[in-house]
Amino acid sequence: MPDDGATDSLWPVWLQDPRVQWALEWADHVRQWNENSLYGLELAGRLSDHMSAVAFAVVHEHQASAALLIKHGLLGSAAALMRPAFEAFVRGIWLQWADNQELAYFQKGHDTATPDKIIRKVVKRSGVQRYADLLDTWHQSEKAMHGFVHHGYQSLIRRSGEIDNPPEEVADLLGFSTSMALHASLEILELAEKRVPASEVETRPQFVAAKQLEIVAMLRAIGLVQVPGEAAPAPATFASEPSS
Repeated sequence: MPDDGATDSLWPVWLQDPRVQWALEWADHVRQWNENSLYGLELAGRLSDHMSAVAFAVVHEHQASAALLIKHGLLGSAAALMRPAFEAFVRGIWLQWADNQELAYFQKGHDTATPDKIIRKVVKRSGVQRYADLLDTWHQSEKAMHGFVHHGYQSLIRRSGEIDNPPEEVADLLGFSTSMALHASLEILELAEKRVPASEVETRPQFVAAKQLEIVAMLRAIGLVQVPGEAAPAPATFASEPSS
């Protein structure tokens, strides 16, 4: 909602929609939870693991920024953050499985492989099958994310007055961003469980388990976790087409 004295009539109609307001409330809740629960968490490990946690923190920053931009009606800029948020997440998991030669190459400022190739490499090296789900997210969302970063037709048509921005599309954007932030939080907790400082050997496992349950509860609340007996939710994607 406008907080600078502007009248509601000057604000986008979609911002008043209950679905968008609900998504914004959850975005704020997740942002605050991340700050209160994870920031300042100590990791005892190699530099690449610390850099991995930094990459996940960038996902958090993009999520917080997207919500703030949407609150101020700046939807185009918020949409442009979806691809860098996804790529920061992929970079975060890659840093945990990159070999020394790859890390040295990265430290010199060179580009790494595309997200598709990075994900496949991580799945092969780690054996963690949940990372394979990222391929579906990438394949379904790549075109839309790329278009909003580089202001292709789908980005510009939404600013032209030719079509409206559907509220459900704005809510989906927020849901995608919030989902990425929560999954980044899960990755941070896995790192925290592996890289425990000596002073927290006894308390860290309980802390991690409790926070993981809280994240699962949040993912369930926003419809992104399957519960036994319930239909499986669709994977979070960011793929939009203009309304007719």
